[in-house]
Amino acid sequence: MKLFRKLLGLGAVATAVVGVSACKNANDDGVTTIYAETKGAPAPFIYQSDNGTLEGYDIAVINEVFNRLPQYKLDLTISDSALTDAQTGLIDFSINNWSYNSDRAKSYYFSYPYTRAKYGIYSAKGTSYDSFEALAEAGVKVFGSAGNNTTNAIENYNEKHPDKQVTIEYSSADITAKLPYYISGEYAEVGDLPVLNSWAQSYPDEFAQLELTQLSDDYVTQNITTSATSHLLFNRVNDNADSLRKEVSEKIKELHDDGTLKQLALQWVGIDITPNDSDYVYLN
Repeated sequence: MKLFRKLLGLGAVATAVVGVSACKNANDDGVTTIYAETKGAPAPFIYQSDNGTLEGYDIAVINEVFNRLPQYKLDLTISDSALTDAQTGLIDFSINNWSYNSDRAKSYYFSYPYTRAKYGIYSAKGTSYDSFEALAEAGVKVFGSAGNNTTNAIENYNEKHPDKQVTIEYSSADITAKLPYYISGEYAEVGDLPVLNSWAQSYPDEFAQLELTQLSDDYVTQNITTSATSHLLFNRVNDNADSLRKEVSEKIKELHDDGTLKQLALQWVGIDITPNDSDYVYLN
C-alpha cells in the first residue's frame, strides 16, 4: 500500500509504501481526508510543473471542488496504478480525464462530467475540412497511431466507406516532424482541441500557417466518440463511495452553473470545453 502525502498547493508527487485506506475517519477538527490518484498526464489536463507540483485543468477543477467542501481534505498523488487503486478501494477516486465505457461502469461510480471533448482539424492555410468525408474527397492524408482515438475513428470510417477512404500513414513521429507536411497541404491533423491548442501555443509560427476547423458536437459523438465527457472514477467497494461521489458531483455542477468551470477551462486550456446542461446526469 502507498503512503500518501498531503496535497500542497496544486498537488504532490507520491512515493512509497505503508498502510492507509481510503476515506479515513475525521480528525480532531472534523475534517476527513479523501485520497485520490492521477497518472499525471496528458497536458493541458494534468501535468507536472518544473518544481514537481501537479497542474492543469483537471487539477484546477478538483482543487476548486474541495475548496467548496471544507469538511474534506484532499490528498492527491501520482500513481501508475490509479485505476486499480480506485477499483479496489485503496483510494476514494481517480482523476485523469476518464471517459465512460460499459466495462468501467461495472467497476467505478462516475461523477458528473467536468469536460466535454472538442475536436478539430488543422490543415493548410486557406483550406477547411469539417469531416472525414471532406478529407477523403480532397485526397488529404492523415498521420495515425494504433489505438489512438481519432485514428480508430478514421479506421471505422474507412471500413464503412471503402470507395471514399482517408489515407492513414501510421507514424510515431512527434508534432515537430509532422508540421511541414500539414503546412504543405498534403496532410491534415485531426485531434482533440485542447491538445491541438497546446501545440499551437508551443509552435505559433508554424500553426500561423495552418487553418483550424472545429468539428460539431454532433459529428464528434456520431463519428469519433460516443463518450465525449470526462469524469472522476470513484471506487464501488467502500460504504461511503456513492455518497461521496454525489457530494463531489454536486459541486462540479455548481462550478458549471456559476461559470467557474468555463473560467478554468479558458485559463488552462484556452477554449471552452465545459459539458452541456444535458450532460449532468449520473451514468451509473
